[in-house]
Amino acid sequence: MKKIMRGVLLFGMLGGMLLSCGNKKSNDSQEQKKDSKVSEKVYKIGLSQIVDHPALNAAKQGFKDALEKAGVKADYDDKIANNDMSNQTLIMQQFAADKKDLVFAITTPTAQAAKNQVRREIPVVFGSVTDPKSAGLEGISNVTGTSGAAPVNENLKLMRELLPGAKKIGIIYNSSEQNSVSEVNNLKKLAGQYGFTVVEKAVTNGTEMVAAANLIAKDIDIYYAIQDNTVASYFAAILDVFNKSKIPVLATNNVFSNAGGLISQGTTDYNIGYRSGEIAAEILLKGKKPSEIPIETVKNLQIEINKQNMQLLGIKIPDSILRQAKMVETKKN
Repeated sequence: MKKIMRGVLLFGMLGGMLLSCGNKKSNDSQEQKKDSKVSEKVYKIGLSQIVDHPALNAAKQGFKDALEKAGVKADYDDKIANNDMSNQTLIMQQFAADKKDLVFAITTPTAQAAKNQVRREIPVVFGSVTDPKSAGLEGISNVTGTSGAAPVNENLKLMRELLPGAKKIGIIYNSSEQNSVSEVNNLKKLAGQYGFTVVEKAVTNGTEMVAAANLIAKDIDIYYAIQDNTVASYFAAILDVFNKSKIPVLATNNVFSNAGGLISQGTTDYNIGYRSGEIAAEILLKGKKPSEIPIETVKNLQIEINKQNMQLLGIKIPDSILRQAKMVETKKN
């Protein structure tokens, strides 16, 4: 009898163990299915920028590449405002109505439109914004992103090293772009420390750009190309003016040296966009809130020198700069 009871108990224990293993496998299978469903989700992402331009397109590509690397599957709704703020506002209103999972806003005016039009439950990540604080983008619960603030001190130092005898820096900017106003103010504040004075010309639209370039070309030693959307759109035209006057262009972004300007120093828009994409992945995959992710300034400074423009202007670049720089040639659109 005892043997029979022991057999029954042993059978019961084995059955319990098998049942437990079966339940564990079932639970594991359910968890795997759940993870699979999460990874297979296709996120609706709104992308927008104020103008169509290589620098901003590079930021957008960097954003997409970072999300792809993180394993995010996305359905992108990509819209360009054609330098029209009313269009930009409508685009953001549509993104909000479509209940996007996330919005990526490239440039300051686009980010400001997103802040104003996208409802608070939709995360907004921005990129290529020079001064988030002045743009009113700090302290918004659903907004975070990356800043590509120009390295003004570093660029003034580079100008002095490049052109020891230079005295006047020329700058043209669109006075309606908050990022540009901020950058010009920083330049004026710091230029005197390096023995420069600033000759500035504010414009309100692209048609005024060439006239402004012709005006200041008579009175400057170097032109400083900043991250201004209007300058970026009309750069080929104003570069032609400065080349004819033998005025070298130092820029805050490599898009300008790639387009024919003499030299650039700054981070790339691709890197800025890529970091924004990494932030977006944290929000979408890990459930982080934008308010939990501080706005970042991306600093990975690179110097690029345009070989053709250097030869055109007949400028000898000091070895101290050449050792740090990458030589590039003008890219044709």
